[in-house]
Amino acid sequence: MIGMRGKRLSTMVFCVLLLLTGLPPAAAQTRSVLAVADFADEGADGRLIQASRLSRYLQEKLQARAGDRLQLVAGDEVRAAMRTQGVAPLDLLSRSRAATLATAIGASRIVIGTWRTLSVSAAPDDPSSSPRGSEHMATAIFEMWLIDGTSGGVTLQATFVGRASGLPIRLALLQAAREALNQAVKAIAEIQ
Repeated sequence: MIGMRGKRLSTMVFCVLLLLTGLPPAAAQTRSVLAVADFADEGADGRLIQASRLSRYLQEKLQARAGDRLQLVAGDEVRAAMRTQGVAPLDLLSRSRAATLATAIGASRIVIGTWRTLSVSAAPDDPSSSPRGSEHMATAIFEMWLIDGTSGGVTLQATFVGRASGLPIRLALLQAAREALNQAVKAIAEIQ
């Protein structure tokens, strides 16, 4: 038969074991839920690289950088909710529509953006390039907002510029766009 002292000791040992093997602290359990909507793009050069769908690239980079601290809503789920609500990427530039979409898919925040510039031009003649005049200079300017899903408030607004040169045109433009998006990933990760 266990005495009163033995019961207290057993209870304390049990509690210590629960603390050591129990649930992680609440801060470790909470994960931010983020959605990334397709980006607005009305330019011909943007269609060349499917710029509106580069949201997938941004989403993958954010997930890789944030790991378990961030839960991202699947892009297909975001697109399905957009179809249900009858909104296009350009419509999401309205904060209230973006917040409504975020709420509908259970996201605490949503990334929306637009390609302000996606352009390719001939690079200036460089005597070291061969053949001369065959290189292209690509510029991508991406404007992005991180919108709070509850209040519709802007958590982050920034413009990112990417540049690249090379051949073929499509690859130079894609590289410039990814450079701009990599800058966006860093900015979003800093506030998550």
